[in-house]
Amino acid sequence: MPRFPDRCRGLPVLALLALSGCGAEPPSVVLVTVDTLRADAVGFMGDASARTPVLDALARSGTVFDRAMTPIPRTTPGVGSLLTGLWPHHHGSREVGNPLREVETLAMILGRRGYATLGVSSNPAAGRLQRVDRGFERWLDPSDLAGGATGVRGGKPGWATTEGALALLDDLDRTTPFFLWVLYFDPHFPYLPPSPWAEGVRAPACRALYRELAAGLPLGGVFADLEGAASRAVADCRDLYAAEVTYVDSEIGRLLAAVRGRRPEGPEPLVVVTADHGENLGEGGLFFEHGDNAHDAGLHVPLVFSGPGIASGRRDAGAVSLVDVPPTLLSLLELGEESAGMDGIDLSRRMASGEPPREGPRTVFAESASALWNQAFGRLTTGRLGARNCLNGARYTLCRVAGEPGVDRLHDRERDPRLSTDVAAEHPAETARLARAWERWPPESARDRAAMRGSFKLLARPRLEGGYALTLHDLESDPGEVRDVRGAHPEVFEDLARDLEAWAAELPTGSETLLDPEIVEALRSLGYLE
Repeated sequence: MPRFPDRCRGLPVLALLALSGCGAEPPSVVLVTVDTLRADAVGFMGDASARTPVLDALARSGTVFDRAMTPIPRTTPGVGSLLTGLWPHHHGSREVGNPLREVETLAMILGRRGYATLGVSSNPAAGRLQRVDRGFERWLDPSDLAGGATGVRGGKPGWATTEGALALLDDLDRTTPFFLWVLYFDPHFPYLPPSPWAEGVRAPACRALYRELAAGLPLGGVFADLEGAASRAVADCRDLYAAEVTYVDSEIGRLLAAVRGRRPEGPEPLVVVTADHGENLGEGGLFFEHGDNAHDAGLHVPLVFSGPGIASGRRDAGAVSLVDVPPTLLSLLELGEESAGMDGIDLSRRMASGEPPREGPRTVFAESASALWNQAFGRLTTGRLGARNCLNGARYTLCRVAGEPGVDRLHDRERDPRLSTDVAAEHPAETARLARAWERWPPESARDRAAMRGSFKLLARPRLEGGYALTLHDLESDPGEVRDVRGAHPEVFEDLARDLEAWAAELPTGSETLLDPEIVEALRSLGYLE
């Protein structure tokens, strides 16, 4: 890692460059985030069939963290933690679209230290409206990229994202160190890889599903596998998803080649590649989506660091989080004091020496987002604040619609899975029972919680009668999270339960606030609102 004499440490980068005797020029930093990239979709994480040569080469040249987690498997909260080093309940965004508070970001810190700060986001859920652009001198939202904003039914902006980043770099003096953050929207659903990446991937069942969506099949019904629509297409859709991952891998290669070609004689850049969250492809009953539960498919993300002072070919099996990225980057840049107040920890020593954490085994925390789609019957509460909200019992679902206070609609899911017929008058006792549960679980409040240490994961699921049901899973032997192993590992269970209780004590208990109309429209374009 870059080392400067004691008298030079802590100085702004431009002062370092101007002051004789302050050692090597500091490296630029490139932080690449791939939307919806699950950890097991890339070759270096063990998928022998994956075609990700760029990311695999980067992993060989750097250090891979095998158990990296997003704190919430949705874009705005995950990106917020990646750029601030804070848990979502500290930076303010616990749901997609909810803006960050007035918190300090990595871009703000590096900007003060003399770095040019450049940001490109191709996802409308991580842009100016959500204040993700805080601290970036130059910023490109999806509407600024070639082809304009991208919605869930629109085209894929991978090429345009790279072009936007290269344009920002072209406008920059080649001697100026920079911090560049790029968010690729691919491979978000629907999986539509462009040519030539789509060639050879027939996927007829998945393409038929897209035609059903265009004809009016509810998007939330697809995510929840209503009437088996998703499970019939999951194998084909997985193939298209993999092709999209290959496509974005090639775009990352184009970006990194341009970055490294800017100053071949200059310092090697620090490069970090990760994801905002993963993607459920049927895990936990969720298809082609993320956020509704705390399954490993949505939480587990790839994380690789490469650059000066970082050991090549090293793997770290300890649990880490996206909140650890900012303090680690600041430490690598000799700016570790700037991470005071962050929730994450510095991982740089583990990359340079392979030493385990001094504090012992690390516990990492996460929670699910709220279930936005009313067809997600496996979740306790569904719907977005300000729209239709529902609460699910064993058979019946009780719904309330914004703007109609005091009106409870009861639906029998066995006979009415599309929730179109109100049977409240026929079942007053069930209606009253579920109505009482609203007092315990207001909209957007019933979320899974998780604590992870090594391969163990403690999962807490909300119960209709109140409180949480706890189960312990060993992800090495049971990646599907089916078996509860608390009986075989009582000490691990008790330790993680104690850690999770302490962390969760800070979480808000109420529902989120209503969104700005512009944010609502952006979320609707992505398919996050009915």
